Amino acid sequence: FRCPHAVGKVDCPLGTAACSQSNYGMVVKKRITDDVRRYCAPHRGTQNWKLLYNERTAVERCNARLKTHLTANDVHVRGIQKVKTHMVLNAIVLLASALAVNGIKGQQKTA
Repeated sequence: FRCPHAVGKVDCPLGTAACSQSNYGMVVKKRITDDVRRYCAPHRGTQNWKLLYNERTAVERCNARLKTHLTANDVHVRGIQKVKTHMVLNAIVLLASALAVNGIKGQQKTA
């Protein structure tokens, strides 16, 4: 982590002189294993973190659709293999419906 004033995120009245003698600012290195919630990999706010978070929100939307429209909450079978089969069939139906909707939209654009 670099000094926020040196990076330009905060306007510190003392400047970088309070942190370090260099223009780069003070650097603090932390191990991720020290506090996993605070120091994650990739670090929060970076471009890689934003890309991963966007993927997470897309998966959560799919999970919500499975739960509300395709009975993922109401599984009436017993056994892990039967539940897996039920969920795979639900995922296939979700994918097929998305492909059908995209096909219909594509046909409407060309017409």
